[in-house]
Amino acid sequence: MAALVGRDAILGPRPERISGVACTTVLTLRQEHDGQRWIRHYIRAKAEEGDVRVKTALRVAGALSNKEQADLYQVVLLDEAGPAQRADMRGRAIGAEVLFSRDPGKVPGMNGPFQASYVEGTAAANGEFYGERKALSLDEIKTIVTAMEERADCIDLPPEGEETTVGAEGGKTAGKRAAAPAEAGSHEVAVNAH
Repeated sequence: MAALVGRDAILGPRPERISGVACTTVLTLRQEHDGQRWIRHYIRAKAEEGDVRVKTALRVAGALSNKEQADLYQVVLLDEAGPAQRADMRGRAIGAEVLFSRDPGKVPGMNGPFQASYVEGTAAANGEFYGERKALSLDEIKTIVTAMEERADCIDLPPEGEETTVGAEGGKTAGKRAAAPAEAGSHEVAVNAH
């Protein structure tokens, strides 16, 4: 009688099964909203499985919160083939999304420190996701974050051939990919990277 033993049983799970995959920063928006500071961080990664995408977004949310102070952190994960324009970075373009707040009672709609969800299945050729959206429970999120061995943020590379300037809050804005105008009553500074 032969017993088959897989790689995970011998070496343990692959790193991406614990902490997600490498990613690149697409766009970061810093927004003043009703006296609060919100950071929206759009990232791009090649991750076919939804649980790996959400682990990547959770890891990046943690790294971002360790670097910058804000009342709300939002990390949106797009596929590598996903949209390049901010206006299109919504709906089916979102493969995983994480919201984090150290003081969730101050943020409308937050009933815990984390909210995390992902779309099951792989992205289509155009980078859109058509699977079922799965929301994680707070216990599931805590289990994932506690198990993480890697705490790295995404790679933040300036686009080739574009000048980088410093915005009003010290953030950088790349010339060709400036963010869309801020909503009324908010102030945004965009950081663009490829």
